[in-house]
Amino acid sequence: MQRKKICLGLFLVLTIIPRLFSETEGEKLFKQNKPEEAISALEKEIQENNITKDSFNFLGLSYFQTGNYAKSIDAFERGLKSPYADKKLLCLNEGNVAFSQGDYVKAESAFSLALVVSPNYYPALLNRANTYLMLQNYKKAKEDYSAFLLAQSQDSQAENIRRLIGYLEEQMVFQAEEEKRMAEEAARLAEENERIQAELQKREEERLAAEKQAREEEAERRRKLLEDVASSLKQTDSMNMTAGAEDVIDYEYESELE
Repeated sequence: MQRKKICLGLFLVLTIIPRLFSETEGEKLFKQNKPEEAISALEKEIQENNITKDSFNFLGLSYFQTGNYAKSIDAFERGLKSPYADKKLLCLNEGNVAFSQGDYVKAESAFSLALVVSPNYYPALLNRANTYLMLQNYKKAKEDYSAFLLAQSQDSQAENIRRLIGYLEEQMVFQAEEEKRMAEEAARLAEENERIQAELQKREEERLAAEKQAREEEAERRRKLLEDVASSLKQTDSMNMTAGAEDVIDYEYESELE
């Protein structure tokens, strides 16, 4: 089946939630697109417990902007322990960073956690569907895309998602047929290997039997040879009890009979 591609956007640029209170220095620096300075300020504010609901989110995004992806994910995970942070937003961003680095297993975990926090958080649902697609878990991808369409039928990407679901259905049929073919091939190879092993075992048993017979025949030949040698020795003078003429014994006696 010809591979078809539809690009679905990840929510890598997140909406910044308006604050009701005055911004911290770190938040101001982040909004001024000064991520390196924002990192220093936000880390200091967090250490001093001057934490807002945006602190860890902005910190993670700042690290992401500077290319420090490991610290970006770490910042989002640290934020999950804060009582002030928007947990679903942190999970979404963590998933987005992991997805951007090709760590789809971690991305799926983060998006799933966002949906645990907020089951109707549709950006996480769509991004998880995209992640399942990358993991080639077409069944779960279709389920998430279908759930997204059911809730967000008027979304700007709805038509693309509908087409993608159609391609997924084709792919799932192809995948099922391929799995069946591979299972049949594996069964054939297993049967073939079983026959080969049986034949090899038979040949080995025949070889061992032939060697045993040869040893027995050799032992019998040696036994008969020893018997023949022993029999020939019995026919020599050394074994005779007869005496020659020169060995005749004369007995002299007088008869007492008259």
